[in-house]
Amino acid sequence: MRPDEGAKDMQKVMGVILIVLILLPLAGADTRAPDESREARGGHSILLEQYTATWCDTCATVDPWISEFTDDHSGRVVRVALHPDDHDPFGSPLTTQRLALKQADYQYSLPTFWFDGEGELEGQVSQSLIENSLRSAEVNREHWIGIQVWWDTWENQPHDDVQRLAIHIEEDLSEDATITVFRLESLEMASEIANNGIDVHHDVATQMVTFDRDGVVSDSFEGVHGWTISNGNLYSEGGISVFMLETGGEVDGFVTVIEENGEVRSVIGISNEDTPRNTEIDSQLALILLLSALVASCIIVRRR
Repeated sequence: MRPDEGAKDMQKVMGVILIVLILLPLAGADTRAPDESREARGGHSILLEQYTATWCDTCATVDPWISEFTDDHSGRVVRVALHPDDHDPFGSPLTTQRLALKQADYQYSLPTFWFDGEGELEGQVSQSLIENSLRSAEVNREHWIGIQVWWDTWENQPHDDVQRLAIHIEEDLSEDATITVFRLESLEMASEIANNGIDVHHDVATQMVTFDRDGVVSDSFEGVHGWTISNGNLYSEGGISVFMLETGGEVDGFVTVIEENGEVRSVIGISNEDTPRNTEIDSQLALILLLSALVASCIIVRRR
C-alpha cells in the first residue's frame, strides 16, 4: 500500500471513531438514559410558514383547519406559525427576522403563507388553494438532502427539562449552506386581550437559530431557554455531519431547514409524538461500532 493511500484510510477510520464518540453521549448523557427519546428521518417535507396573530379575525377562521391540514399531510408539510412582534402575546423578534428574509417592499397582511419561502398566499385562503400550492412546491423542489434527527429529553425537576437534539446530515453541504432550527410550542391564551376567540395556538415558533456547515451561528433568537450548540461537523468527506443542540423547558417539536443558494433543500420536523427510540440498543450499537473502528484502525496500522 502506498503511503498516501494508508494516510487516507487512517483518516477515514479516525472519522468513524470521531462520529461514534459524538454519538455516544446521546445514549448516556447526564450519566443516565434519557427519560424520552424520539427519532425522525427524511428531508423531503415542504416548509409552510404562516404569518398569523391572536388578534386577527381572518386567522381565527383559517388557523383551525390549517392545523388539521398539516396533520392530515404529515410527512409532506411542516408548519411554523410566526406571530407579529406587537401586542400579540406570542409574538417575538423571531418573526421580524423571518419576514425580513422575504425582502418585500410592503407590509404583509394577515394571514400570509409561504411554501419553502416562496409561493406567497395572503388573506382568506381555501383548502384547495393550499393543497395546490403544496403540490407546486413539491414539484419545484429539485433535490432534497437526507436528514436524521434524534431528540432526547431528561426530566430535571424542580428545574426545567433538558432537551438535546442531534442532527445528522447525510450529504456534504456547500459553502453557502445554512441550517435553521425552529422550536415549536402549543401556547394557550391567558387573557382576553388581543384574543380572536382561539384559546390554543399550535406550532408557534418560540426559538430559532441559524448556523453554517461549520456550526458558526449567523442568526439566533434565544427565547426563554436559549441554545447551546456543539460543532459536530467532524468529518465532512463522504457527507458525514453531526450537529448537537441543547435547550430547556417543555417542547412540542423542532423543525430543521437546510438552504443552499437561498433555496430550501431539505425540511424535517420532529414532534413529541414521533417514534420512540431504544436508547439501550443505541448505546450497545455505539460501543460495537467504536470497537470495530478501533480494530480496523489497528489492522490498517499493521499493514502499513
